[in-house]
Amino acid sequence: MGGNSSLTSNSVEGVELKPIGIVLSGSSTSSARFQLTDYGEEKVVEGMLVLVEARGGREKILARIENIQPVNEFFREGDAWSEVRRRGLEVPLVREVAKRYVLVDATLLGRLTGSGLGDVRYPPEPGDKVYLLDVKRYAKEVFGVKIGDPGIIWYGTILGYGDAPVPLNVENLTMHLGVFGETGSGKSYGVGYLIELLSRIPVGNGRYAALPVIVVDANGDYLDYHKHYLEYNELGEYYNVVRLVFPKSRARYQPYVRDITINLDIFTAREIAEFIITYKTGGYELNELQVAGLEKVLREAVEATGYSYTELLTSRIDEVYKLLEDMSTGKGAPIHHQTAKAIRAALDKFHDDIVREYGIVSLKPTLNLEFIDEITLKPSLVIVDFSTEGAPGIPLPVKQLVIGYLARILYKRFTEYKSRGDERYLLFIIEEVQNYAPNPRNYPIAWSLARDYLALIATQGRKFGICLGLVSQRPAFVDPVVLSMVNTWIIHRISPEDVSYVVKASGGLPKGMERKLTSLPRGIAVLYGQMNVLGFPVLVEVGRRRVSHVMGRTRLVDTLRRLYGRR
Repeated sequence: MGGNSSLTSNSVEGVELKPIGIVLSGSSTSSARFQLTDYGEEKVVEGMLVLVEARGGREKILARIENIQPVNEFFREGDAWSEVRRRGLEVPLVREVAKRYVLVDATLLGRLTGSGLGDVRYPPEPGDKVYLLDVKRYAKEVFGVKIGDPGIIWYGTILGYGDAPVPLNVENLTMHLGVFGETGSGKSYGVGYLIELLSRIPVGNGRYAALPVIVVDANGDYLDYHKHYLEYNELGEYYNVVRLVFPKSRARYQPYVRDITINLDIFTAREIAEFIITYKTGGYELNELQVAGLEKVLREAVEATGYSYTELLTSRIDEVYKLLEDMSTGKGAPIHHQTAKAIRAALDKFHDDIVREYGIVSLKPTLNLEFIDEITLKPSLVIVDFSTEGAPGIPLPVKQLVIGYLARILYKRFTEYKSRGDERYLLFIIEEVQNYAPNPRNYPIAWSLARDYLALIATQGRKFGICLGLVSQRPAFVDPVVLSMVNTWIIHRISPEDVSYVVKASGGLPKGMERKLTSLPRGIAVLYGQMNVLGFPVLVEVGRRRVSHVMGRTRLVDTLRRLYGRR
């Protein structure tokens, strides 16, 4: 198509802006159809935001491209050329002389005002021009905020634009965040990018602050930040970047690395009994007789000896064994001898693995209430390293125990902060969250000690300043109670089985975006929810991380070339 020299152009600071489309008849206050110019045909993609200059330029309306439809008068269903096409023949000059144009259907999102978007009061008129959106010029009119405003971070860029970030309201992070996407979709990279933004939040008067973050790193995707901190002793406004590893990890001797050790006294006797019994069975069955019996033994052992649960299950385990034997011996014993035998086997496995082999139970744990005080008083990034290097040979139930413990001490400490008027905030990000808060109907990994505590934070944590960040490849595998509390969604490419689940849980998406969820390119995501200042879903390209993502990079071909390639 040739350009039309009669089209007038807008101008910004002396720079000509070409229209990308012309509004056609049939617009309403909620939708419009327009024809693209040849310039627009090169620029427009589905999901893109554009600007309609309505009513002679007196009003500007933000619109989202929903559907793009190329039209050619010689290529219509059932036309005179049907038989020619059937035979695979080419009609001379058809492509050159045919009327060709591109139609676009768009949703009208709002009218630009001095303080953000308002209602569209009057439909665009036929002939009104459509332009690319100059975000920097119209930031205040579109978003109601501008770059540098306190509490606003600017995420990535709107799809189709080189430099048009979306503002996120950090205040609304307290209503929890979900980041979902298949392997290779860019979700972990995007979470790292978000952490960088949260390391430098504008708070007014040219000052910046960092939000404390604990991130459970399943595959080493965030270890670059620890390495960066070791080399440069800085990461935004963070005072510290701490890496937590299991005591058997070789990384424990590096600077700013601490062992993962916990104290069992944060749990109830019932919770400890459930964990010990299910740990022995692999988590797939919960024998109530065994759980009740062990719970009774632990309670009476504490009363009889005065020792804590941690002491009893570490250095004083013999006293537990003795009491268990006493309670299962003789006529009328409260615990059947066969049940006692199974309990003894479960205690043996727990003590051999958790206490001796993995060494994570301690009377002086590194993960304690004072640790929470430290990282929130001096905002820090904490990386709980569950990768093969940080957690060598550690099975999932042990990781569940650690996450349950972390969730419990976070909830306990933050309720204490609130009760004494000491307001603090922290973002708790959990990669592969389905392993810790599983949906038993869709992901039957069975019992998880962490699930109830995460559900408690999801439903109550906002009151106390704990923000959850749920990261998963399969949102349908996540506990529905936990997932229902998410109010900000960053959705990368997901599997077809997850689409309906995500759409329902997030409150609905435009059909055009819903169709794209299974085919989004790497690094492109739908951003939706309370943090999104726009108030409606938008397609964004994740920004570039300041700290290179070396840990997530593969070198398969280079390795094959080095090992097996001909010299």
